[in-house]
Amino acid sequence: SFGAAAAAAAGGSSGGGDERVEWLYAFDVHCNGLFVLSLLLHVLQYLLLPLLLRRGFWPALLSNTLYAAALSAYCYLTFLGYNELPFLRSTEVFVFPVVAIGGAYLVSVVLAATSGFSCTWLVASIYFTDAEVATTWGV
Repeated sequence: SFGAAAAAAAGGSSGGGDERVEWLYAFDVHCNGLFVLSLLLHVLQYLLLPLLLRRGFWPALLSNTLYAAALSAYCYLTFLGYNELPFLRSTEVFVFPVVAIGGAYLVSVVLAATSGFSCTWLVASIYFTDAEVATTWGV
């Protein structure tokens, strides 16, 4: 965040009455949230790729649910990290993106039901062509 960058430029928290978040603490909070997101979207998704890359509603629903859960977990863990600091107020703003994630998830469920939209296919198509994905994973 901007506050963490400003604290880093100023040399971090100097103690006393200074109520700024040290940049190392902000980085640690980010890494804690990113770890869970990476476990879900890199490790678990990789293990489930043969299932997630199949065509159909249920694989698309599972894929979209995995992405929504990972992004929501990142927001929630960020909230928990900053909520531990007693001098910060309104830390619940870190949970607000979960509402947008939930809305995007509902849209993705409708798209999965109508067109088979899958977040895994979307991300895989960024790195590979659909033909490469299909031939590699046998779907």
